[in-house]
Amino acid sequence: MGVPLAIVASFTILWGSVRALQQDEIKKRLAFSTISQVSYIVLGAALASPLAMIGGLVHLIHQGLMKITLFFCAGIYDERAGVKRIDGLNGLGALMPWTSACFSLGALGMIGLPPLAGFVSKFYLGLGALEAGAPWVLGVLLASTLLNAAYFLPLLYRLWFLPCAEGAGGNERAPGLVLPAVVTATATLGVGLLAASPISPLGWATLIVSRGAGP
Repeated sequence: MGVPLAIVASFTILWGSVRALQQDEIKKRLAFSTISQVSYIVLGAALASPLAMIGGLVHLIHQGLMKITLFFCAGIYDERAGVKRIDGLNGLGALMPWTSACFSLGALGMIGLPPLAGFVSKFYLGLGALEAGAPWVLGVLLASTLLNAAYFLPLLYRLWFLPCAEGAGGNERAPGLVLPAVVTATATLGVGLLAASPISPLGWATLIVSRGAGP
């Protein structure tokens, strides 16, 4: 069942990304992105090679860190600026720099920019695909990465490069609201930078797979 499951997972990765691209609300875009990202985990399990399983297993943690950061930030935009739709993000980078920096780290991690968490997951899934004799998966990963960029980069452009709409507001005078996003965004960067550490998510995933594949 490995190959059929890998094909279904690959289809879902791309379908979720295409549906995310069609959404105008921030949380809906993130929700469809989650469908796509969870399918990376299924893909790693379906390929069943050690490196692919490491990539899928570590993405359980990496995807969780990146996506909870993005949802934290979406909630802050809603609560502190009344912004629910993507077109309301214009200029919020200047008004809400901490939230917007965290959102940017989460989004760039989802795209797979090194050295963030998402790069580590995709790198191991790609190596695992070659190890499993399924080089076509590299095309799926590339297409997904381009789609990730297509639905996240416009949001970052709006945050940092477009002027605020007239009458727009937003503030971060609620440290308790912003702090969780800062913690998870920092972790998104940290687990990528410290991926070689034996106590990183990648280290634990490698240990789990190596023991499971052992005698």
